[in-house]
Amino acid sequence: MRLLLIGQAPSRHGDPTHPLEGRIGLALCKLFGCSFHEYLQETERINVLMSWPGKNGKGDAFPRAEASLSAKSLMRALAYRRIMFVGVATGRAFKFRGKPLQWVRRAGGIEAAVVPHPSGINRWWNSKTNKDRAARFLRRAWRTQGDSR
Repeated sequence: MRLLLIGQAPSRHGDPTHPLEGRIGLALCKLFGCSFHEYLQETERINVLMSWPGKNGKGDAFPRAEASLSAKSLMRALAYRRIMFVGVATGRAFKFRGKPLQWVRRAGGIEAAVVPHPSGINRWWNSKTNKDRAARFLRRAWRTQGDSR
């Protein structure tokens, strides 16, 4: 089974039918150490929200209540999946409280991890140590994803 990436929502000009395929998808490819074609073929991608929720300061809004309701409706389809939440807020919508860049086994055969959102405004990525740690984690996840198929 392919790695399932769950993002927050489409960007303002993003295509809701192609989640995590824009700038964020390219950033994830670089971190995974794969080509964009491999990324598209070897992952499944969805967003917790189906439309752009608007702006909030420098970034996009992420209405927690709406995201939690959407996450609740998606939970049944996630059983026995390996999931990577793109953004801590996305993980929280699914009641995931694990530390970033750590796999956690959950009820229903779910193995999940969260990666800090690779947007240009997330300061976490300003640290070379954080970038290197994330790249190691994501490359390991990429290499081992075939083990869970």
